[in-house]
Amino acid sequence: MATTLLLPALILAALIAATAKSLTLKPECQSSCGGVDVPYPFGIGPGCFRPGFEIICNKSMPILGNTSHASIQVLSLAVTPVPEARVMLPVAYQCYDFNNTVTLRNLGDVDFNSAGLYRISNTRSELFVLGCNTLVYTNSGPGGRSKFSYYTGCVAYANNSQSAQDGACAGVGCCNVAIPPGLTDNTMRFTYSGYWSHANQEFCPCDIAFIVEKGNYTFRVADLNTNNMMLADWRLPLRLDWAIRESSSSLSCPEAASMPGYTCISDHSECINSSNGPGYVCNCTKGYEGNPYLHNGCTSKIASKPIV
Repeated sequence: MATTLLLPALILAALIAATAKSLTLKPECQSSCGGVDVPYPFGIGPGCFRPGFEIICNKSMPILGNTSHASIQVLSLAVTPVPEARVMLPVAYQCYDFNNTVTLRNLGDVDFNSAGLYRISNTRSELFVLGCNTLVYTNSGPGGRSKFSYYTGCVAYANNSQSAQDGACAGVGCCNVAIPPGLTDNTMRFTYSGYWSHANQEFCPCDIAFIVEKGNYTFRVADLNTNNMMLADWRLPLRLDWAIRESSSSLSCPEAASMPGYTCISDHSECINSSNGPGYVCNCTKGYEGNPYLHNGCTSKIASKPIV
């Protein structure tokens, strides 16, 4: 008897799960790539994504579209409750010879944000700088008193190859710092003249900097002497907050609701002002779940739970 009652419940649960998944993307559109779900407003192929939210499925690897870098791998995409894209980005580095001449450089400028949708998550990310006489910073935002609105970075110094310690990142060989909201890219600025010379520093030939998801990097002394090939291939996970941000103007919720192209179109959906940069995001109201960016995308939580 128990088995007889359980089987219909399991079938119902499977049907509900399939229905819930179908409500997260447009009909006739590919639902995933390489095991990564692709919910609308993201999408794969013409007609399946909102402008700026394209995902390219390249040999079962989801790639962030609209970028200057052909291989920004997507690890996960979320619509609610926290709208974000989790991606892999390359580290920035600058290497020197014993005369302080730059021999190798990658500033990390992959332009993942040409459509202006993304801001690097300030609550889930942190900036690391590795080096032995190193000042690195990043900047972003419209100008004001200075050229940019946001500047953040730190100084790492090591007297010799024995100074730094694995796991310690308090300024000796490694430093890290929180980032402000509003960062639109991960381009790093390296300082190497005057006091910051790298002459006669063969034990620590490169400055390295990156913004990474919190908890996903622990300093290793060996990283101070990473070879060129490993630097070129080194990528780390990063979380990007996204919002509906129009190129001409980024509307708040009261303004957006009365404008063409308003995206919170499901019944039982609501508009929320973005907490990281201008624009807005959509959510299902209390008691509902699903995708508020699609018609009938928000469904009742109570109705979606089978009774066993």
